[in-house]
Amino acid sequence: MKRILIASALLVALAAPLGAQSLEDAYRFGGLDYTGTARSMALGGAMGAVGCDLGSIGINPAGSAVAGYSQFTITPSLSQALSRSSYALTPSEAFGSEQKGNRSAFALPNIGISARYDSFLGSALKSFTLAFVVNSTYDYNSYSYGSGVNDRTSKFAEMASAANGIPKDYIGTNAFYNDSQYYNYWDVAMAYEVGLINSYGDSDYVGCSEVLTDLGTHYVPGELIQKSTRTTAGAKNDILMNMAFNFNDKLYLGINIGIPVINYSSAESFSEVSVNPELFPIVFNLENGGTEATNFSNATYQYNYWANGTGLYAKFGAIWLPFAGLRLGFAYQTPTAFNIQESWVHSGSVGYTNGSRYSGSGRTGSYNYSYTAPQVFDFSAAYTFGRAGLVSVDYTLSDYHHISFAENAPNGEAYFDFTNTAMRAFSGVSHNLRVGAEVNLTPDFALRAGYAIRTSPEKYYLDSDGTQIGFGDYNDDYYYGRKELPKHNSHYWGDFTDSFSAGIGYNPAGSFFADLAVRFTRYPDSYYQPYYGYAGMDTPQIHIKNRLLNAALTIGWRF
Repeated sequence: MKRILIASALLVALAAPLGAQSLEDAYRFGGLDYTGTARSMALGGAMGAVGCDLGSIGINPAGSAVAGYSQFTITPSLSQALSRSSYALTPSEAFGSEQKGNRSAFALPNIGISARYDSFLGSALKSFTLAFVVNSTYDYNSYSYGSGVNDRTSKFAEMASAANGIPKDYIGTNAFYNDSQYYNYWDVAMAYEVGLINSYGDSDYVGCSEVLTDLGTHYVPGELIQKSTRTTAGAKNDILMNMAFNFNDKLYLGINIGIPVINYSSAESFSEVSVNPELFPIVFNLENGGTEATNFSNATYQYNYWANGTGLYAKFGAIWLPFAGLRLGFAYQTPTAFNIQESWVHSGSVGYTNGSRYSGSGRTGSYNYSYTAPQVFDFSAAYTFGRAGLVSVDYTLSDYHHISFAENAPNGEAYFDFTNTAMRAFSGVSHNLRVGAEVNLTPDFALRAGYAIRTSPEKYYLDSDGTQIGFGDYNDDYYYGRKELPKHNSHYWGDFTDSFSAGIGYNPAGSFFADLAVRFTRYPDSYYQPYYGYAGMDTPQIHIKNRLLNAALTIGWRF
């Protein structure tokens, strides 16, 4: 399993015109995790050749023509993020006991309507279907936290170290925020304005959780209870305008115009509480010339990020019935052109034993850019056993070779040349295999089950001595050709996401029908450090195991 080392989005998400565009964002916004209706969820998303259900339309546009009726469906769902996290004082030390976290959210992964019309163009074209559907293609719900005791390093000491050398009369000014040299330091400016770090010279700083000696050195004098929390929320939903054709119940063709809508947010917070405040003395200089002595109690830092976007793509699909029982499907989705609007803000607070507390937020940043997501190929097959049930298999290939960011300006992609070159060098294809089965217990009730597995498109290279070269190692030497990536020696990390699903369907002879499904998803383990190392010292590392539990209920009417 790949070890993902992140210096935390708290720090790496650039508070700058470059925003937070990275390989992680490219995969997040361009990834596909089909949900749709409860039937589609229960079958593991293996619906490309099955059709008929409105949840299948996003996978294969021809699916709407399979139904011999018009229909309306709506699917409310509950999404519960589950996590187990553990904390290590440094990356080289053992992790502590696991800590559980969870977060619930309501969603609407499907709502749609289709209308079937008999054809008047001859016997070959039996009918055609028009549909308007909204199906979810990604659930961003996650929550995790890690906590431990640290008497060596502090987040706020790291911020003070980062601020050193910046004149105190300059930090946080308009000129500072417009200075490209300090695009990565908006969090530091907020920390100084709030009091998470304090100056003791023209350009020297000390953290609120440190002790400053007469010699100008500063250090963490005692134990700090540290807690890092990471939350993401939102979804990507595809608005689909669909048209499909039924040729003599043997061949079905369809087309979608898709408008994916992204609503994503993340919040990362970090807090420190002194175990023995008396070890953290601090003396404030008052405006009247006097001083006030107190002790550090606690401090928090938070980074909030929001991304909203809309895109456009076309998808073409076909389902063919070569003989009774067998269905074969294929679909192709063009690269998606996204427009993304993002914003971010840093905030914090600090409290002392005398009861005083200071809090505030830094400047809110915003940026607008374009993103080209991968093209997608879907292959599917299903076999129906009369009215007894069916089995289905889908395979989706997402091609990330040509993904790119661009500024929304003439020749805008040039601004992202370095990032795009790096992303393309370390991106390949993502494979997504889905299988499903349905057994009709009675004419009215069916049991369903499914499994899906999806691989990461991220690659690495091995140099002549076996050292791994990943996306984070790509630098100017590679970009300018002073050093070349090893040819023909790229490998995929091997990370994968898989899910298990099950459900039940109620499908009587009348108009009304209903489906219920649950799905359990396992994501790759991740490792991150909530703040950078400083003064030659390593900082904590947190290990996260993320899981997601979805439950969905579809109710529908045929007409």
